[in-house]
Amino acid sequence: PGSPAARGEGPERRPVLLGAQGAWGAGGAGAKGKELLGALPGPDAAPGAEAEVLVKVLTYNLFWWNLYGKRNGNGGSASRLIKDAAPDLMGFQECDDVRRVLRDGGMESTYTWIQGPRALAIAYLTADWEELSKGDEDVAKDEEEQYYGFRAVQWVRLQHRRIDNKVVFFANHHGPLRVNSGGQWGGEKTAANIVSVIESNKQPADAVVLVGDFNAITSSATIQSLETSYTLVFTGVSFGGVDHIFGTLQEETSKNLGHGGSDHDALLKTFVL
Repeated sequence: PGSPAARGEGPERRPVLLGAQGAWGAGGAGAKGKELLGALPGPDAAPGAEAEVLVKVLTYNLFWWNLYGKRNGNGGSASRLIKDAAPDLMGFQECDDVRRVLRDGGMESTYTWIQGPRALAIAYLTADWEELSKGDEDVAKDEEEQYYGFRAVQWVRLQHRRIDNKVVFFANHHGPLRVNSGGQWGGEKTAANIVSVIESNKQPADAVVLVGDFNAITSSATIQSLETSYTLVFTGVSFGGVDHIFGTLQEETSKNLGHGGSDHDALLKTFVL
């Protein structure tokens, strides 16, 4: 009595953290993690009870030309920040070599990485996720006043290895300049292009998580247009708040991890899968 199932509110769901340094440890799925997962929902749970998995998502603009080009990685400062946070899924912007970022933190054997176009990169926990498909597409173009070229969205569809029918469509974007302009095509069109890439490549049951340095604050046309499709769940403070995380999953915690040697803060959001 008193449980959700007993009250007729559906099966009882009990969260368990499965992360790089959570139940399964930095090296992947150890005995402790398997023990915890196998114990849930457990004999004392109501029939039909399911375990919930907490998924930690990170977005981080790495300021590559300076942090790595001028300061040679600053002694691995960004990598240490990432390793301490132990995220499940990561989206990087201004990242010329994601393998180096992982290697500097001793994380190469723990994560699978995808080096994308336009200095975008994604990494995910190898032990927990199976890659179903991936891609990228240009969605915006810088204004002439601050022109570096086209801007892309990178994506990957990931199936959780231990929880049936749990797929996350994870997308990563670095937005066009000038800040808040939406680039040459404008904020509404940039947002529509991002949504089009996501919706044309995801499956109906997929959860969506979209991260990045959008070069746009919350009052911009880009972010306000994106909010008509996905929930904005976390915004940073760097450059007036241009780093964002959107998601369709249930929210848990949010944490600004600081800059770690970059000119942007790393953002960490925990969702319930």
